[in-house]
Amino acid sequence: MARFSGFPLLAAIALGTGAAPADSAKSAFGAVEPRQSAEHDGIESLRRTFAADPHSGEARARLWDLARRAPPTPELVDAVAAAAGELGPEGWTAAGVLLRRALRPLDALAAFDRAARSPAPPAGPEPDIEAGRMLAELQCHERALARFERHPRHAAATRGRAVVLARLGRTEEAFATVEESLRGNEADPAAVLVRAELLDSVGRGGEAVEDLRRLAEATTTGGPAGRLLGRILVRGGQAEEALPYLETAVAAAPGDAEARLALGRARLALGETEAAEALLRRALADDPGRNEARLELARLLRRQGRSEEAESLFAEFERRKAESGRSSQLLGEAEFRPEDFRAVSAFVVHALRIGDHGLALRGAQRFLIEFPDEADRHVLLARVWREIGSVRDAERVLRRALDRFAGDPAAERRLGAALAALERGR
Repeated sequence: MARFSGFPLLAAIALGTGAAPADSAKSAFGAVEPRQSAEHDGIESLRRTFAADPHSGEARARLWDLARRAPPTPELVDAVAAAAGELGPEGWTAAGVLLRRALRPLDALAAFDRAARSPAPPAGPEPDIEAGRMLAELQCHERALARFERHPRHAAATRGRAVVLARLGRTEEAFATVEESLRGNEADPAAVLVRAELLDSVGRGGEAVEDLRRLAEATTTGGPAGRLLGRILVRGGQAEEALPYLETAVAAAPGDAEARLALGRARLALGETEAAEALLRRALADDPGRNEARLELARLLRRQGRSEEAESLFAEFERRKAESGRSSQLLGEAEFRPEDFRAVSAFVVHALRIGDHGLALRGAQRFLIEFPDEADRHVLLARVWREIGSVRDAERVLRRALDRFAGDPAAERRLGAALAALERGR
């Protein structure tokens, strides 16, 4: 479907990455066991530890392990958010990170803002940086840029600013910003990686090969540097050299369809058609929206004389290409007139109609953040959650909106009707 450029520094969940974001949401917010999780049971222990020592290093490590690694079940997310004020100086920031992972950006933004307003101790730049990353993931680029620009001397904020500037097409400013970040710290891995992504985005990926090789070989998994290096090498006709980097990337992240596609292309370039076919099929299975994998597989099958399956894949490629074009057109209209709910709704409803739940969810969330004081946008997000299959989240969105619009009769009627319809559909 419609795809948008992303940079690994921000771990972008860009609009239009197929149904993967929605699928993960379904697993996180689907049926929940009645017993509390082990992580949830530990919240009370954390509260007691922070009450005794607000700066406990051990408690801080446990809190961030929950925020960044624990499955974001509704119980855990709500428990951390409810206790955030009692979970040490970084409680609200950690809650925001967990809410962000739970695909609740409006709540996450509120948590980050609360952290930033914390009077004592000073919150520092972290809440704004985390908020900027989340806003960049949602393609709210101007808002993300504003967050990063609040901290011009912070390295992570400077890198984030470079990424957003590149996405806005302000490439020269992006290069200048990342060079500023590298000044005085030329070995900063994150900044080096951002510069490599920038170079690759303007067709100069070959200039980043040596830097990427050093980064990839500095870790056992290779990380995003190894994946990017492998892709650049394959495009440059160095498939054999790319193999170990891409194999490491796939082994470290078996669900990384992009790395698997690049490895498939490398095998194909080396004439290993059987291995290439298996890799391309797996990449497509992991991410059915990755149309370039479908095209590569169709071309391979056609060369092998397997015309019937090849033509079916070509037809599906063209169908999805046309849908992607329509999605891009509707997105452009919504971006041009974000205040026009009809334009926003047309984009989101189109994404639902073609089954691109990830695109629909991120679109509804993005344009809700832009204009949170319109009840219809909350109803639209609830509709997306309902069609994804998470009635619980649809209900949460509507009930939170009812609290937000308390005292507004028209909004209350609109939200109440949507909630009643949701109840009838159970």
